[in-house]
Formats: sequence, structure tokens, C-alpha cells
Amino acid sequence: MSLESRLPWYNKAGYAAGNFPDDIKNFAWDLFVLFLYTQVYGLSGTLTGLALLIALVFDAVSDTYVGFLSDNLQGLRYGRRHTLMIIACVPFALCFYGLFIPPSGLGQIGLFFWLTVFAVLTRLFITTFSVPLKAVGAELTRNVSERPQIMAWGAVGGMIARVSLPLIAFSYFFIASEEYSRGQLDPSNYPPFAFTFAVAALVGMVICILLTIKPVLDVERREKPIPRQRLGPVETIKAVFSAMTVTPNVRRAVLLALLVFFSIKSITVLKIHVITYLWQTPADLTKWIVSAQYIGLTVGAIALPTFVKVFDRKVCVSVGMIGFITFTGLAVLLPVFGILPPAGSRELGYIVVSLLFCAGVLLGVYFVAIGSLGADVADEHEVNTGKRQQALISGFGMFAMKASSALMTMITGLYLDLIKFPVGMPVDQVPLEKVHALAIFGAGFCVVGGLAVLYVVSRFDVSVAKQEEVNRRLAEMYSDAEQEESVPASTQVLPETR
Repeated sequence: MSLESRLPWYNKAGYAAGNFPDDIKNFAWDLFVLFLYTQVYGLSGTLTGLALLIALVFDAVSDTYVGFLSDNLQGLRYGRRHTLMIIACVPFALCFYGLFIPPSGLGQIGLFFWLTVFAVLTRLFITTFSVPLKAVGAELTRNVSERPQIMAWGAVGGMIARVSLPLIAFSYFFIASEEYSRGQLDPSNYPPFAFTFAVAALVGMVICILLTIKPVLDVERREKPIPRQRLGPVETIKAVFSAMTVTPNVRRAVLLALLVFFSIKSITVLKIHVITYLWQTPADLTKWIVSAQYIGLTVGAIALPTFVKVFDRKVCVSVGMIGFITFTGLAVLLPVFGILPPAGSRELGYIVVSLLFCAGVLLGVYFVAIGSLGADVADEHEVNTGKRQQALISGFGMFAMKASSALMTMITGLYLDLIKFPVGMPVDQVPLEKVHALAIFGAGFCVVGGLAVLYVVSRFDVSVAKQEEVNRRLAEMYSDAEQEESVPASTQVLPETR
């Protein structure tokens, strides 16, 4: 099989299926874990936040090491990528299920340790699958027209999961009963939900492995063995420090990722709280409220080329973030001030769905535009150092995303304890001032984080003229194959042009 050969559709479909497990984990983690342990099982918000913080920090650090293993394993029957993916499948499904079924009678400390252990293991095993999967996407083919199609299949697979999962969860699992007017408050709904989604993730993993392993093994068999490398903490710290200091846009990109996910997660981790206590959404509309932002995000990502024809990417980033915080803030704050229809009404539900859809459209514009700017930053850093470190730069973004999520989850848990938010109380008996305090807290962090994002974006030096200079110097670097391993004389650090 040639490196330039075109792939049959089923290889691309296999890569798309591989994106399902991570999206299942993200959906369940962001929406239900904090709510389940604090509101259903009564674990202290502080202990819940601490457990999730430990898991997320562990996950953020483990990304680097899993990537190193996947790059350097040799001589394995199923290859350096798929061996790790195979190892991760069953343990991930079991740990994901275990996360949602803590035994009764554990008490505060017991619940804390159960959550911590299963949260760490769930995230570790999905990392062991998903990090090699990213490399699989690059190694399936070197054909320049096929690679974008593979990435598109992966993106479509992720979007399908993000849109369909809430619809399935709130149509078949979290439904109202005589005892529980809100299905998400019923502890008996979580085991079947967790089992079904664990099996779905496992099926996606198996399909991905079966449909992608052959072309990737063909690539590995033609490669020459590489010397084994060490990835110690000292070498890692040196690489990080160099990237942050040599290219200012790199540290701006890291700060930007921290702030934007801090803004987004402030609402995400509280969404079920807001749905349950602030909006009191009718059961049949809950799934659409949860899905609305993801549907809008898909539309926004598709619509970006139209915006780019009129505005440059920095404008798209700014417009996207302003729109996201505006529509999200309106959806959360207008009910607090009594401007929208009353809680529990269908009219309020329809308005919230519309506002969150619009927020998702603008967020989609932001994500695609900032992804393009991120590629420019990686190119600039390559010119400045003479080394290809795109994976390192991408790793910074993943670390920032997980670190901000961990911090926001921890702060939210502390705040739930600080305001003494009721646990196990019927929805209509929860004091309104507690609900409003929670809504203002989430919306406030969303807006402040978004405004900080706008400031950092204004500091980015990513002009068209500068990118043209980057492209010219990259062309020089690759014009002579004998100089690929050295830094040419023309690769001095690019000056700031703002």
C-alpha cells in the first residue's frame, strides 16, 4: 500500500468511530459527574471538586507520556498505536461504568475515594486510546487530498456523538417518574445509562481498531527502527521553557486556551443544576437544551468560510467569543431578573434552546478560527527553532484545556458548599436566592473569562504579512533536504510586528 494511496470509505469510517468514546466520556463527565455526586449522592462539593481536580491534573500530565510511548514502542504484533488502543478498550468501559455506580453506605470519605479512583482510571484509559488515535489519523495516508477528508470524517463523528448523546440520554434514561419529577435526580437511572454508554464506547473502539489497523501496520512495517529515546522531566521542562520564551505567541496561545475553557466550563459543569433548578425545563425539552449548543457549534464551524471571506481570523475569534458570552449570559441571567417567561414553562424552554443554539453557532466560529491561528503559531515556532514541534504545541493546548476544567470544577464545588446549596430537596422547595446565586456565579465567570480572551486575542501577532514571511522561510528550510536537521541561517526568531 503506497503512502500516497487513497483510502476506502471504511477506513475513514473507522477513524470517525474512534472519536465516539472520547465524546461519550466528555458528555457524561461534563454534564453528570459533579451533579450526580453532589445532588444525588450528597458528597460535599469541596470533596467532589477535589476528586475531579486530581483526576483532571493526572490526565493532563499523562497525555505527554502516553504520546511518548506511542511514538517509541517497536516490534509489537499490533503496532505502536493499536497495541495501546487495544489495551485501553475493556478497562475504559469497566471504569466508566464504575464511575456511576458507587456502593451505598460509603459515607463522605468512601465516596470521595471511589470517585477519585474511578475518575483517574476512566481518564487514564481514554487517554491511552485517544492519544494514539490522533496519530492514526495522520498515518492512515500521506495523500494531501485524503488527509483533510480523514480529519473531516473524525470531526463529523464527534459532532454526531455530541448531538445525539443528550437526545438519547434524556429520551430513554433520565425521564420523570412519580417519585422524581426530574429524572436526573433519580439514582436508579444512572446504572443503565452508564452501562449503555460504556457498551457504546466499547463498540466504537472495537470498530475503530478493526477498520484502521491494517493500513497503519503497513506503514509501520516499512519504517526503519528508531533509537529509543528518554522523556525525562528535565528534558520536558526544557522544551516547554524554550517554546514559551522563544516564540511569544506560544505563551499567548496557552493563556488563551486556559481562559476560553475556563469561560466555557463555568457554564458546562453547572448546566444540569441550571436546567433542574433555574429553568426547570419540561422533561421533553431538556434533551434539546443540552444539544442546542452542539448543534449550533456544528453550524458555526460549517459557516466559518463565509465569515473569513469578509473578516480576518482575529475578527472571527473576537466576534465568536463576544457572541458566545452574550447569548449564554442572556440565557442564564434573564430568568434571574424575571425578564423571560416563568420557570418550568415551555415558552422559557424554547427561548433557552434558541439562545444556546446561537451561542453554539458563535462558539463554532471561534473554535475553527482559533484552530487556524494555532497552526500559524506552530509554523512560526518551527521557523524560530528549526524544529517541528507541532505535537508539543498541541499538547500545551490540551493541558490548558484540562487544567482550566479542573480548576473550574474545583471552584464550583467549593462554591456549592459556600452557599450551602441544598441536597436532596424537591426542586420547588429549593430557595430561589440559592438558585440565583448559582446562576450569577456561572454566568459571571463565563463573561469575565470571555472578556479576558478578547484581551489576549488583541495581543496576538498573526498578521497576513507575518504569515507570508513565515511561509517564505519555511519554504527555504525545506528546499534542501540536507539541511532538514539543522537550523538554517535564515531562521532567526521572527520579530513582533504588531
